[in-house]
Order: sequence, then C-alpha cells, then structure tokens
Amino acid sequence: MPRVPAAARDGGLSQGRADPPRRRDRSPVTTSTYRIGVDTGGTFTDCIVVDDRGTVTAAKAASTPQDFSIGVMDSVARAAKDLGMTVEQLLGQTTRFGHGTTVATNALLTHTGAVTGLITTRGHEDALFMGRIKQKIAGLDEDQIHDFLLHDKAIPGIVPRKLIRGINERVDHKGAVVVALSDDEVRRVSRELVEVGCDAIGVSLLWSYMRPAHEQRVRELILAQHPNVAISISSEIAPVLGEYERTASTVVNAYLTKKVDGYIAALADRLRKAGFKHQLMVMLSNGGVAPADDARKRAAYLLASGPAGGVIGARNLGQVLGHANVLTTDVGGTSFDVGLVVDGQPEYAREPLFDKYHLSFPMIDVVSIGSGGGSIAWIDRAGFLKVGPQSAGAEPGPASYGRGGTDPTVTDANVVLGRIDPDYFLGGTWKLDRRLAEKAIRERIAEPLSLGLEEAAIGIIDILDARMADLVRRVTIGRGLDPRNFALFAIGGAGPLHVGAYARDVGVKAVIVPSYASEFSALAIATSEMLVVNKVSSPMVGPFRAAAVSEVFTRLERDAVEQLRRAGAVTNGGGDLSTLRAADMKYKGQVHDVSVPVPAGAFTDASAVAMADRFHERYEARYGKGTTNKNAPIEAMSFEVRVAAKGQPLRLARETMGSGDATATRPMRAVYFRETKGFHETPVYDRDALKPGQRIAGPAVIEAPDTTMLVRPGQSVRMDEYRNLTLSF
Repeated sequence: MPRVPAAARDGGLSQGRADPPRRRDRSPVTTSTYRIGVDTGGTFTDCIVVDDRGTVTAAKAASTPQDFSIGVMDSVARAAKDLGMTVEQLLGQTTRFGHGTTVATNALLTHTGAVTGLITTRGHEDALFMGRIKQKIAGLDEDQIHDFLLHDKAIPGIVPRKLIRGINERVDHKGAVVVALSDDEVRRVSRELVEVGCDAIGVSLLWSYMRPAHEQRVRELILAQHPNVAISISSEIAPVLGEYERTASTVVNAYLTKKVDGYIAALADRLRKAGFKHQLMVMLSNGGVAPADDARKRAAYLLASGPAGGVIGARNLGQVLGHANVLTTDVGGTSFDVGLVVDGQPEYAREPLFDKYHLSFPMIDVVSIGSGGGSIAWIDRAGFLKVGPQSAGAEPGPASYGRGGTDPTVTDANVVLGRIDPDYFLGGTWKLDRRLAEKAIRERIAEPLSLGLEEAAIGIIDILDARMADLVRRVTIGRGLDPRNFALFAIGGAGPLHVGAYARDVGVKAVIVPSYASEFSALAIATSEMLVVNKVSSPMVGPFRAAAVSEVFTRLERDAVEQLRRAGAVTNGGGDLSTLRAADMKYKGQVHDVSVPVPAGAFTDASAVAMADRFHERYEARYGKGTTNKNAPIEAMSFEVRVAAKGQPLRLARETMGSGDATATRPMRAVYFRETKGFHETPVYDRDALKPGQRIAGPAVIEAPDTTMLVRPGQSVRMDEYRNLTLSF
C-alpha cells in the first residue's frame, strides 16, 4: 500500500518543499537507494521504505510469534511488491535496515528466557527477592495482588533462590578492595550453576561500578571454563547506585541474551541471504539505534524499543509543527503506549518496570497498558464487563479474523458498530467476517449480561476509551503536567479510531494524526540517529567542585564517542556528534532524586553554581511551590550523557494549502455513535484523496489502507500541508 508524503534523510525532521504526494508506479527505480524501518508488534509488523528521492512506501504484515523474523520478511516482501521489485532487488539497494522488536519484551513477560543464575557478594544473595519490598507486588494486576496478600502466593521470578551463589569478595564505596576475589571460588560456583542447567549468569557485586575489576575477572574466569554461557555484569549493564535495581537489570539482561542473540542472528542471516549487504541496525529503548553486534550484548535495552521509536518520531515531527510538548499515544493490537516529550526532549524513565522488576538503565519513558485492537472483552466473577489486558494477538487473533479465535475483541466491536469496514481491512487485502464478530460478542458478552448486540459492542469500546484516557491523565496530571499544554499524537493502527474519545476526555491543546500513523514507529526507526546513553553513579555533595564533575562527564563522553567510532558513526572528526548532559540530584538525606539538565561544553565553577540553581527549579516544578530550601545541602548522585551521531534531517514534503470541505468518495455506511445513541448514515472519505486545507465535519469515517479514523459528531478534521490530520472538538 504505497503512500508518498516525504523526502527523507537521516535523523530527525525538517521542513522543505517537495513534490506533492503521488502513488508510485510499479516499475523499479534501479538507481535509487533505500532505507527500511520495520517495527514488530504483538499483532502486526510494520514496514516503511524511504528512497533517496523522498518517496515513502508503507506495508504491513501479520506478526509471527513462532518466529518474528518471518513476519519481518513478509512485511518487506509486501513493500517490495508495492514498489514493483523483488525482495532481493529492494534489499540489494538498501543502505540501512533498522528494526524494532518485541522479542525481548515477550520473552520476559512469558518467562521463556534462558535458565539464569546469579553470582553476588556473599551475604547479599536475597537482594533480588527483598526488592525494597515493592518488588513483591510490582507489575501485578488487582487479582494477583489479592492472591498475594490473601495467600502469600508470590509470582515466581526469573532467577530462583537455588540458582544464586554468594562469593567472598568486597569493594567499599570508594572502590578500594577490602576482600580480594578468589579465582578458585569463582570457578567452583560457576561450575555448580552450569551443572544444574544455567546457560546464562548475571554477576552483580557490591560497589562494582566504583571498581569493575572484580566483575570483569569473574566473567573472564567463567568464559574460560564455559564459553557458551551468556554473561552479564552489572558494571556494564547498570553502573549506578541501587543494589536491587542494578542486580535486577543485570539478571534480566542475562536472561534475555540468548533469546535476543538468536533472533538477531537469524534475522541478519535472512536479510543477508536475501541480498542486504550492510549491518542490521536495532532500535534500543534509549531512543537510538545500534549495530546488531552491539545490541546483542545488551539484550535488555531492546525492551519497549518499538514504542521508544514512536516517541522519537513524535519529537521530530513536533519540532516541525512547532510543538515542544508532545504526548505520544500508540494504540496497537495488543497495548496502549503513552510517551512524553517535554520542552523538545523525550522523558526518560527513572526506574522502568518490566514483569516484576524495576530496572536501572537508560530507557525512554513509555507507560503501557493491555488495551488495543486485539484486547479481549470478558466478564469477571462479579459480573462486570472487562476489556484486556489479555489479547488475542496475531494468532488466532480477533474472532472476525476467521482464524479460529472465539473471544470477542475491540476489533470485533468496531466491526459490529460499522466503524471498520470488513471488506477494506488493510486496504482490502484481508477480509474480516462480521458474522463471527457478532457471534463472539453476542454469546460471550451480550447474552450473559442481557444486553443487545450493539449495546454490548459500544460498552466494550467505552471501557477501552476510558482506560486509555485514564492512562493519559496519569502520565500528565499525575506528574504535575497540564495536558492542555500538550499536543497529542495518535499513532498505531487503532489510534485514529479511538483518539476522538480519549483525547476529548483528557483535554489537550491539539490532536494530530500523522501521515503514516499506523507505521509511525517504523518510520522513526528507519531514520533514527545512532545514540549512546552512558550513566554512572559518582555521589558528591555540594558545593560542587567543577574539576570533579567535569572529570565524570568527560569520561562518560569519551566512552560514548569511542562506542560510536567503533560502530562507524563518527565522521568529520567528531563534529557531527551532539551531546546532552544530566545529573540526578537531591537534597542530602532524601531518597528520591530529580534529573537536572546540564549544558554541554567546559564545566566551570559558574557551571557548578548554575547546576545547583537549576536543581532548585526542577525540584519545585516536580513537588510544588515552596518545597525548595536553598540553604539545604545538595547531593549529585549520578551523571548521564547522551551522545548522538547527527544525520541529515527527514525533509517533510509541504504541499500548497487549499480550503473548503472535502468530498466523500466512498459509499456511505451505517456507523454506531454513542453521541447519537444508534447507527447513523455516515460519509466515508479516502484519506489518500484528501488535499491539504480541506475540512471534514463529523460524523465521518476517513479510511486509509493501514488505518481508519473516526470523526465523532461535533468534531472536525483538517489536513495540514504535511498531510497530517488535525482533529478539533
């Protein structure tokens, strides 16, 4: 399904005049080179192809959970077909292939990673289970928390107590060796772990980020005896203060390494055999891409990599449209993901939670709930209608897919309500069965609750929309942010269908449905910059010595530049790199810290004073007016740098703006609206036929090959010069 709005280059987005969107003919352009981005979701795999003239082609295929690389190649094959090329021709002319994947997330949530052991300092073997207490119920739903409190039924972790070994060694908080490491003891405990089945081992020793030599030696000794065991050490994965979070991050990385390594190797092999001549680039959760060889070593950094791409894309598009504050709302088949861009920069999670573990490495803050097109509607024990978090996924999928699924889903409800045309799903390439959707909702929901079919279907939609609005409020108002100061971007395959409800309920400054909303993350992945985020704990109390702070930042930046150089991303003597700095600071004696931006460049005594002043500003913004005390001592706990290899921006094509109302080009159909309490004969528009400046008043349906947008009564839509749709209430 080719659609063409942009002229593309590396990096972010910029404005530029270009040819208006046009449909590509089917003859291959043999002189073109291509950049490809593929984002694998729980239900669909999205592919974006950008050529050197700025033409963008989008394709979508079903995800293949048994081997996600199959779905990746299927999506590439569909894009190649739309381009009139073979897969081999397309990949042979592709200079960059970026990929965001759910492999790591799925392996962690389904507990299908490696058998993992842990080696730690003797006496601290239970740190992973104590978990600051909160770990015991972290990530659990209401029923699981109830079972835990009532029956003390803890959810099993990925590392059982029997696979944890403590060793005699000790480094103090300044990095001095108190107890030397015993090579023989390391050999013995590692042999014990391997003999009981461990094929991955995490190593997390006390204060290792102050002196990593002990952990490095442990890894060396294990690999000398057991070269096929995956080893993760905390001083590389999460070199920060916080024993539990550092240990959790390390074992999660070890747990996922085999799975991620095998997947990336298999995909790279498929691509190579199909003609791709360059190194596969993998999207990381820090918002940048990395060469596959680097990504395989930091498997946990792939958690939520696809949603991270969506946030980066929203930041870039927001810069073009003049929005520094952006809410990214991604409604996919399985989940609803919300991310934040504040003052032009993505928000990073302080302690991202996955499964039951709080982690401690750089990750764009994306908050997710199990609400998407494939979310299953069900009735709980008390007789209440629920939607999600369980999903029908890609297999068997919603009942209307006709693949054997019998559970009613959000997609089925939208089909019953006339919002999705079963004959035009994915541009008509995939026919849905309305009868199966009706049967599932009638038998599983309507009849047990004594409801009519449409009443049950709209109830499913209302619950989903309410859950999504609630999450947006939690991410904004719950953090002291006013949603009225944000532009909300609706992306994902189901985002445009639901945004009119949840955005209206929250109240935001603007609502934008980008061109390629369904493949938005894939577009960002295709054009994202290579990024290294380094963070280390180095506690110091103010007034801060400029030399001490400068030494930490310089060391982190030097290491980041070296990583980028090894990846071949440093040219022009390093002049093509951009650097952001931050420090985690708090009042002395407090527990929670605040991230404070620090300007790049020479760090002087004046910089140290400015850093302290900025802390007071950020603290008051977080906790409220009057909460600061400028006479209280301040601590800087950790320091962070983000070094990116800058590229040329993605130049969005601008078209001449017109005016007037659009003309519906497709047959009207009956669509159910809550506002009208019934079906309403509704005009249907072809998105690709719309022209910039045209306005559509609701109620209306706007269809594209990859998504459907619902415009509710009282709402209106206008297409801008970049072919984005702006929704007004």
